[in-house]
Amino acid sequence: LLTALLTFLPSFEFASAMTTSPFFKTDAAGTTVDVTFGDKTAEKKFGLGYWSIRGLGAPLTMMLCAAKTPFSLYLYDIVEDEESWTSDYFAAKTGYIEDYSQPLWNLPFCVNNTEKKVLTQTNAIFNHIGRACGMLGDDEISTSQCESLLCEIYDLRNVMVGFAYGSGGSKDAASILANGMKHLKKIEAVLEIESKKSTAEVVHLVNGKFSAPDFHLFEMLDQFEAFCKTYELGNLYSELKRLQQFKEGFAKLDENKLYLESWLHKELPFNNCMAQFGSLPGPKTYVHTESSKLAAWRNKGVVELNLE
Repeated sequence: LLTALLTFLPSFEFASAMTTSPFFKTDAAGTTVDVTFGDKTAEKKFGLGYWSIRGLGAPLTMMLCAAKTPFSLYLYDIVEDEESWTSDYFAAKTGYIEDYSQPLWNLPFCVNNTEKKVLTQTNAIFNHIGRACGMLGDDEISTSQCESLLCEIYDLRNVMVGFAYGSGGSKDAASILANGMKHLKKIEAVLEIESKKSTAEVVHLVNGKFSAPDFHLFEMLDQFEAFCKTYELGNLYSELKRLQQFKEGFAKLDENKLYLESWLHKELPFNNCMAQFGSLPGPKTYVHTESSKLAAWRNKGVVELNLE
């Protein structure tokens, strides 16, 4: 009986490992980062897929890190193709759509390994992860406030994207900042209202607690700060004191230090390599072919990032 039991155990362990293996697998991502928080064997409920930049992936990553929720991060590289650009992602996308029954597939995507589902569209992913991490309000009203703010911040993001990738019409940095200020002043007003609820510094957008829009706002403020410095547009916060307070205070929170001190924040560029702003860390601008030797964030393979 003992011999039979010992013979059985290895196959049992193998079966157990099979049941907990990730639902999503890919060879197309240049880098797969397995992010854990002390326990390297912890199961990863989520996977996030995005380009190998900060962009929309940064606030989602930062949120999971603040919640200390283990996850896998799939980073897809854009690389030179003669005079143009290409990515292994483009060839893989058709297969993803079929293999995972997700006709809406796009970047970013979120893999829920527990439910064996893949979700797409940025704000849907913010909402999904926000609910899972307890960062989407405490009731129907505050949840809707989070959703409204996510939409407003996405509008702000589109101003920056329009300039960075040349799709927004204007090439003039000052006019881009003016367009961004329309959204920033609205959010400044939200923070002013929040400040009346507490004597403490306002470092959250909704009811003094972590919520999904906090993270996207932080990333966009980081980008607009760098934008103002790059194009010598002065102090972003000269008329946005509440936003300055939010940005500085949010960065100091213990929950955010693990992400902010990691290479995911410090070494990835804001935007992809064809962008005229923030396509190299610094931020600096990527030059086709010439800058490829500087792209140390590409093609790292499978790496572990244990944050503790």
